[in-house]
Amino acid sequence: MFTVKVDYYSQISYRKYIENRKEEGIYTLTIPLLELHQNEIDDLLIESEVDIDLTSAVKLSKVNDTINYILEKIIYLIVDKNVNFIIEEKYLEELLNTIPNFVKGEKVDLDILEETLEEKDISNNSKRLIINDAIKIDELKMHLNRNIVGHEAFKETLLRELEAYKYFNMIIEDQPILSVFLLGPSGTGKTEIGRVLHKYLDEINSVAKINLANYKSESSLSGLIGSPPGYIGSKEESDLVRKIKVSNAGVLIIDEFEKADSAIHNFFLQLLEEGKFDDAVGNVHNLNGYIIIFTSNFSKNEYLEKVPPELRSRFNLVFECAHLKIKQREEYLERIFHEYSKKVGVKLDKSELENLILTTNVQKEKNLRILRQKARKAFYELKIGNKN
Repeated sequence: MFTVKVDYYSQISYRKYIENRKEEGIYTLTIPLLELHQNEIDDLLIESEVDIDLTSAVKLSKVNDTINYILEKIIYLIVDKNVNFIIEEKYLEELLNTIPNFVKGEKVDLDILEETLEEKDISNNSKRLIINDAIKIDELKMHLNRNIVGHEAFKETLLRELEAYKYFNMIIEDQPILSVFLLGPSGTGKTEIGRVLHKYLDEINSVAKINLANYKSESSLSGLIGSPPGYIGSKEESDLVRKIKVSNAGVLIIDEFEKADSAIHNFFLQLLEEGKFDDAVGNVHNLNGYIIIFTSNFSKNEYLEKVPPELRSRFNLVFECAHLKIKQREEYLERIFHEYSKKVGVKLDKSELENLILTTNVQKEKNLRILRQKARKAFYELKIGNKN
């Protein structure tokens, strides 16, 4: 049987090892990157000497059956190529037990003085989490009803899920994250639901929101969790970490999930399973206690067809949002106009309110985002435009 040795490192040595290798002209590739380019793996390995880090492969193999296939494919492609395999020490035995082609190599022994990597608990005591004892479900219910028009079935289901989540997170300690996947056409209020939850926990700071439409390139995962040591941007915080730190609430919104590629899918497999994620330089970020709201314009059938089953099984609540009915859209607009009038210190009489609503074409327009745009214009014309 053809075998390949795997050298191993301690996590504390990782950053220094990568920097040293880069100085030698040797770059490190990861399995998510190779999976993304699995049809061009042979081309990727043609150039100069490279290291392939198998750590993420072991983590993902538990939830993604294709990973082992990719590893076996790589093993037979590297014959006569200058490729080295490395892995974090604590995952070595699991790799050797899973794929017998790999055999134990040597430990990467670097002289690390004061450089340490530690688990960074983003969801620390300064964050307001939905699982905190101070958060009362009855109060949250009133907040949802005050700020979300319609979607009654979803609100009731969400509250039940939250109660169960608090129990299993705090008592059983078996559910680090509550994940909610919202389907449905654009303009049904999916993202707004996440914003409302965030506002209940943190009225001051910005919501932590990632739009996956911005992560469609080959370096999608690097954009999300940062660049490996030695690469451009490697010393900067990743988009995800930076946005989570700004918010004081344990709520994360992931918009436009239909734009996600397989590397992003694998990233969220780990995050939803473990409640934590590794950034590109090996730091571990703990999101225990968080609610993650995923939104997508998928229909239910598209969701079943395009989201891998192993990832679907990680979502605690999947709900398809429909457009609001006419009466609900009128109520939505009423709330917007009352909000505007309150902020500028004016009052709207009944006839003014009715005329404002009519100008938005609420009978035909179903998209809430477009209705809000029309509401802005109508209010401005009534209160400002008439003065000019």
